[in-house]
Amino acid sequence: MIYLLLGWVLYYTLHSLLATVWVKNAVAARWPATPRFYRLAYNQLSVWLFLLLLRYQISLPDKLVMPSGLVLTISGYALMGGGLLLAILALRGYSLGEFAGWAYLRQGAAAADNGLSTKGFNGVVRHPLYLAILVGLGGFFLTAPTLAHLVFVGCAAAYVLVGTRLEERKLLQRFGVTYARYRQQVPRLMPRLSRQPKA
Repeated sequence: MIYLLLGWVLYYTLHSLLATVWVKNAVAARWPATPRFYRLAYNQLSVWLFLLLLRYQISLPDKLVMPSGLVLTISGYALMGGGLLLAILALRGYSLGEFAGWAYLRQGAAAADNGLSTKGFNGVVRHPLYLAILVGLGGFFLTAPTLAHLVFVGCAAAYVLVGTRLEERKLLQRFGVTYARYRQQVPRLMPRLSRQPKA
């Protein structure tokens, strides 16, 4: 299980590192023709490494860390369904072409010039997709509360919490005062129970 933990830590560390602006700039400086392919390659690498680690995780002998039962299983699937619904709502606020990397193939760096989206679910929390992932992760663990699932969910949740901080730095650099104002008005991950008037 130590190797699994190390694998997920290395995966999420690499995932975060490759998403930094300075790594992207270093790659662009070394290979000037690569920026339009970077996002697509980044996504492909992320998916295949994720599947590889998941396959390794499934192959490991595992044990429950807490009693399981019908109520927990149903609750887990309900949370996973809720997370999927939240993810669909969240993705409506993004350009799927830019998110997946296809837009960069046609437009190059110009694909990143879209403005800050604060409508829809983005008006409720600043990182709706991350919120959806956290909800889904909680459900995933409850469907089978095993040690391997706990390692995966723990690493993924830690990555999400750290990732939001790192992403906010990039968004603040990119959008400046506009994002700073948005950050004051909209919570990061947990929706407010009562809406506050916008300044």
